[in-house]
Formats: sequence, structure tokens, C-alpha cells
Amino acid sequence: MASKAMLNLARRSRKPLLSSPWILQSDRLSSRYSTAVAAPSPAAPICPPAPNVMIYDRLAEEVKSKLRRLENPDPRFLKYASPEPVLADHTKILSAPETRVTTLPNGLRIATESNLAAKTATVGVWIDAGSRFETDETNGTAHFLEHMIFKGTEKRSVRALEEEIENMGGHLNAYTSREQTTYYAKVLNEDVPVALDILADILQNSCFSEDRINRERDVILREMEE
Repeated sequence: MASKAMLNLARRSRKPLLSSPWILQSDRLSSRYSTAVAAPSPAAPICPPAPNVMIYDRLAEEVKSKLRRLENPDPRFLKYASPEPVLADHTKILSAPETRVTTLPNGLRIATESNLAAKTATVGVWIDAGSRFETDETNGTAHFLEHMIFKGTEKRSVRALEEEIENMGGHLNAYTSREQTTYYAKVLNEDVPVALDILADILQNSCFSEDRINRERDVILREMEE
């Protein structure tokens, strides 16, 4: 009988403590408390997910491909516009003739550039008589004189003037800007004295006949309409 009583006591001692109703109730309370604490607050900001690394990899590959194209450009696109200077020697640019300005006793300023290797020359007269110096009454005078200046002189008719320039292979022209009016001639080196004589003649001895003025007025009005 004593041995049976000892076995019964041993069996009772092996029963788990969780079977107690008080322990079960305490476990439920602790689990509720833990879940309430672990739940995130609804007011807390939601952090965005980490960026995908593959996006940056693709961008890096695109940049590398562009750099490779710049390092090895297509020769077809370098035919007319090379990123590298075609002329590495700047001796010709640095050795450009110096412009010398000389003032004559009568106040006339002469600017000269000498290049002995050139076979042609350009001589001209720059007059400070552009549209900037005109008033409402004299508006258009400089442009009108530019047209009339080649209509013959006292010793050269219009035809004689044109034939003289063409026979020596020269070019006589003029233009009017806001600041000045320019008359110039492009000729060979040996024809510079003749070109100077022609420029001096048309600037000092031009003939302004009435019929020429009326005819040239119509030409200028048509230019303004265009």
C-alpha cells in the first residue's frame, strides 16, 4: 500500500503547470499586452522601400556606352566637323600682318596691312557717313549717294568706268552701314595705282544728272519694297 501511494504522488508531480487555470489566464494577458505593444502606430510615417540597385546599374551602363562612342567616334561625322583642331600649327595666324594707321596732314587716316606673298590687294575708302548721322530730313542720303557714285564722273562715263575695272580683272563695289559708307576695289598688285585713281575720281568728280537721280530713286524705292 505504501508503494502505491508513492507512485500516485510521483504521477501528480509530473503534471505540467500549464494546466492550472490561473497560469493560462496570465499567459493570455501577456500575449495580448505583447501584441498591443508590437503593433505599429498608425500615425508613424511609412518609409519607402529601398531603391532597386538595377536602376543605377542601367544608368551606369548607358553613361559608359556614351563615353565609348565619344572615345571612338564614327569617322563619317568627323569629315567636316572634327572635335580636335585640324590645324595644329598657328604660325600663319600669329604671323598675320600688323595694321598700321597713318594720319596725313589734312586729317585723312590711312590703315595699311602689308603681305608681300599676296598677289592681290584691296583698297577702299571708309567714310563716317552712315545712317546714324542722318536726321529726319536727310534720312537715306548715304544710301542714295552710294548708288549715284558709280554713275559716271567728269572724265569717265559709266561705260568707261565699268570697262576699265573689267579689263584689269578688278571688282568695284560699295556698301552703307549704320556707322559708315565704304567704297572699295579689289585688284592685282600692279593695278593698285589705277584703283586709287578710280576711287579718288568717283568720290570727288561724280556727276549727278537729273535723269540719273530720278532713275536711281525708283531703283531704291523698289529695294525698300522688297
